Amino acid sequence: MPNISPNTISTQKATDFYQLADAAGVPVVHMALPEVRSVALSSGRSGVIGLDDSKPMTHAEEQAHLGHELGHCLYGGFYTRSAPFDIRERHETRADLWYIRRAIPREELFRLLRDGYDAWEIAELLDTTEEYVRRAYYYYKDNP
Repeated sequence: MPNISPNTISTQKATDFYQLADAAGVPVVHMALPEVRSVALSSGRSGVIGLDDSKPMTHAEEQAHLGHELGHCLYGGFYTRSAPFDIRERHETRADLWYIRRAIPREELFRLLRDGYDAWEIAELLDTTEEYVRRAYYYYKDNP
């Protein structure tokens, strides 16, 4: 198993999605959202993001939720509860891909995989979640 010490390999600096949200003028509000953990709402020019503060999240989980919701805000992918499932799913997929492209670059992911790193190690190195590492792998594999 490779040593995952940040001093032993060169990885791209993790994207700080709070900085991106601030630069884009998207407010981030911390509130109790235990059922959904995060939400993006259309408000003003680019939306507002709510992040759950009712139970702890790791930094990587917080960045993943924030990055996904920021994806909704920056490409305008909002929907209502009454929207058809296919519309909701399309917006959710686009928000995931927006996050993946910024948090888990294709070249970085495949380099780490070639070097023998497992999904959990890559997640740790790139400050994201293992679930998103797996999603990124399948997305990049299917979309060269």
